[in-house]
Amino acid sequence: MDKRRKRKGGQRSKRGILLDHDDDARGDLHNFQGPRKTLHDYFIDLSGKRASVREEALSTILKALTLNIEQKFVELNFVTLVYQCLHSIKKGSPTEMKQAAHIIGLLSMITTSVEKVHEAYEDVLTALSQGGLKPKLKTLEILGCLTVVTFFGASNSDETESVMKLLWDLIHPGTDSSIERKDSPAVLTAMISAWSFLLSTIDGWRLSHKNWQGAITYFSIILDSNDEALCAAACEALALVFESNCLEKFTSATKDSNKELKDNIIKQLRSRLSETGNERISSQDPRTGFSSASAALDFLEDEKCANTHVTIGGQKLILSTWSQKVQLKFLKHFLGNDGFVKHMMENENFHSVFDFLPERRNAWGNVLYVPEREEVTISLFQPMVARHNDCSLLPLLTRDKQLAKKKTMSPNSHLSKARTQLLKKQRDLSLKEREIDCFDY
Repeated sequence: MDKRRKRKGGQRSKRGILLDHDDDARGDLHNFQGPRKTLHDYFIDLSGKRASVREEALSTILKALTLNIEQKFVELNFVTLVYQCLHSIKKGSPTEMKQAAHIIGLLSMITTSVEKVHEAYEDVLTALSQGGLKPKLKTLEILGCLTVVTFFGASNSDETESVMKLLWDLIHPGTDSSIERKDSPAVLTAMISAWSFLLSTIDGWRLSHKNWQGAITYFSIILDSNDEALCAAACEALALVFESNCLEKFTSATKDSNKELKDNIIKQLRSRLSETGNERISSQDPRTGFSSASAALDFLEDEKCANTHVTIGGQKLILSTWSQKVQLKFLKHFLGNDGFVKHMMENENFHSVFDFLPERRNAWGNVLYVPEREEVTISLFQPMVARHNDCSLLPLLTRDKQLAKKKTMSPNSHLSKARTQLLKKQRDLSLKEREIDCFDY
């Protein structure tokens, strides 16, 4: 019996691998790992039949585009990714729908192709305008997707305003509408923020005269809301409206009535900020570094937007208009703090939006300026002298050549010294980069 046990537990395999004990076999199989999945593998998994596989793929791609950008992957697979994500929005599970919507927004802010992002804008707007998908607009992720795609993909103000009108019909259905107001404060806040975000991209004189009548009155009513975030969204919308300097687009009142309307809003904000029970409304927003209510009050009283700044990667970004403040707040909310910093430092589209040029730093925090092109030039003044083909002038010509040679080719010339300094600077930068590479493992 013991011999049979020894034989049974001894040579476990007849296929070239001998496992002496069952525990060893289980341990080896547990420790064995196949090749690590790449982003392309997860891209292929989006076509899988199992919902769990698709959700895992969407989650991985979502994280990669948020924290790593993956520019090359986006450019190569943009069209297919948008198509598959739209399919997930239409027929996928609620989790798939939210993840896919967020990914479309990320794709639109990463790609540098104007044609691709505009095509995505058209596809998303067409899909969400259909009767079956229109109710999904009140899902926060899909709302964010449509807004971001419009921000980066709309080719003119008319296309942007068409999406704003779609949002406005949800925000303020009107008295003759069959839509009943049942939205939570969070959904209403998101819709107003999205509307303001798109308004920040349009010059006031381009806006329609008929689409936004009554907007000032509506937002001033919301200022009395007990919800802090909703009140802040209304403050930002009102500040943008007044910053556009086209109040006639938002109200049918006369200039005198507009003055009275503005004074009433100022009184509302003062009363709001002075109430002891609502002190938290004046608290600072960690995403923007300023309070929407108090900043809006200062803006309406002074008719001037006070400069604020946020620190990104050790650099200060100055925000001098309400449009910039609203855009920063919305994009930071969409990406999260880590994702926003990453995109601000590496995404060219963000550099254009905020006019932000990040500095390149080494591991010790020192700034390395590495321009794409650097030249040294020297200007020499030489008076115009009439010369003739005369042999008597040969000594003068020879002397001019020697002088020019001395000023440009001599080791002691200004040009040679400047060239030496430039080469030394570039050599120091190369050494620093090699040192960084040595420790980057």
